[in-house]
Amino acid sequence: METVNVPVSTLETLIGDLESALKVCYNVDYQSDDHEKSSPYAVGYSRAAMQTIKDRLTTLKTQNNSEDLPFYDY
Repeated sequence: METVNVPVSTLETLIGDLESALKVCYNVDYQSDDHEKSSPYAVGYSRAAMQTIKDRLTTLKTQNNSEDLPFYDY
């Protein structure tokens, strides 16, 4: 089984991004006029968070599989 080494700080950042997206989703209020509590805002915010996390994880996987690429800690 292959493994990937990831700094704890990177994992904390990824977890924080997921927690922020979850908070936005849980705070949707269909009765509110505040756009940051709207369903479309929550969908867009969460989609962007998921895409960013996916990209970071893909980069980490690629960097761990190639010694030629530098490692960046997000």
